Amino acid sequence: MATSMRAARLVALGCATVLLAAGVWVARDGLQQLAAERREAAFVAARVSALREAMPEVLKREEYARLAVQAQQAASRLGFDPEGWAERRINRNAGPVARSEAAELLRQIGAGGGERFFSAESFELAVLSREAGLFTPPAADDKGFVLAVNGTLHFPLAYKP
Repeated sequence: MATSMRAARLVALGCATVLLAAGVWVARDGLQQLAAERREAAFVAARVSALREAMPEVLKREEYARLAVQAQQAASRLGFDPEGWAERRINRNAGPVARSEAAELLRQIGAGGGERFFSAESFELAVLSREAGLFTPPAADDKGFVLAVNGTLHFPLAYKP
């Protein structure tokens, strides 16, 4: 009887050991899964933060797209045909120019009575003489202007009466 009690205890001890090993294995697997879930949660939190930071730019671009569609619709209602227009780049680096040359260039850019549009990227006009002014008659020793113009001149391909 002592032998069968001993055998029963050994069997119970063996079963408890197997159950303990199975529990440790399940716990280790759970801890590994928990660590993986935490890594994924940290990645998702970082992604959410990046998306929240990008949201103002997305909203701004969405507004630009909406305004572009409105402009296209308004142009269509007015009968504006984009194919009937051309453009020319004007790039004049800063340099000295006589008043008459500056006036002629600016007149050519602005000529057209509303049929031509100049979209400037940069524009600089300054006098070279200390005593001179942009809107005053030139003195005898006037040195002219410094003029720089960069932009695009849009004009119709055919005149529309």
